[in-house]
Amino acid sequence: MSTKRSIILRGTPIVDEQGVAAAEVKPGYLVKTPAAGVAHQTASGTKAPFVIALERDELGQGIDNSLQGSGTETAFYASGDRVKVAYGYPGCVFTAYIASGQDIAKDELLSSAGDGTLATEATAEQAMCVSEEEIGAVTVTTAIKVRVI
Repeated sequence: MSTKRSIILRGTPIVDEQGVAAAEVKPGYLVKTPAAGVAHQTASGTKAPFVIALERDELGQGIDNSLQGSGTETAFYASGDRVKVAYGYPGCVFTAYIASGQDIAKDELLSSAGDGTLATEATAEQAMCVSEEEIGAVTVTTAIKVRVI
C-alpha cells in the first residue's frame, strides 16, 4: 500500500466550497452538507450520496497531519472554515478512510460507518463504493483507495 497524498485520484467530480464546517472536518472523510453546516456523515446502513471532504491544496496542506511541515497549520478544517467537498459519481476514485475493525479485500462493497469513515457493506443496493486495493485487517483508521459505484 502506497502513501496517499491526495483525495481525488481519478475522475473530475463536482467540487463545491460553499459550505461552512459545523465542527472539525477531516479531509478524506464522508460528509453531509446540511444548512446547519458541513459535518462528518452520520448515516450508516443506508445509501447516501458520496460526498467527501477534500484537502486544502491551495494552502499547501495535505490529507492529514503526518506530512505537514514545521509551522504549518493542521490539515483539518476547524468549525467555521469553508470546506471544499467533492460530489463523487460512478467511476471516480478517491482516497477515503476505513474504520478500525474491518477486514478489506479488493473489490469489497463499502458504505458509511456513521462517523465519516467507511465500513464493509453486505448488499450492493446500500453500497456507496468498492475498494480498489486489499488492506486486510484494519486495526486503526486507515486510508484506502475507493471507486464510487
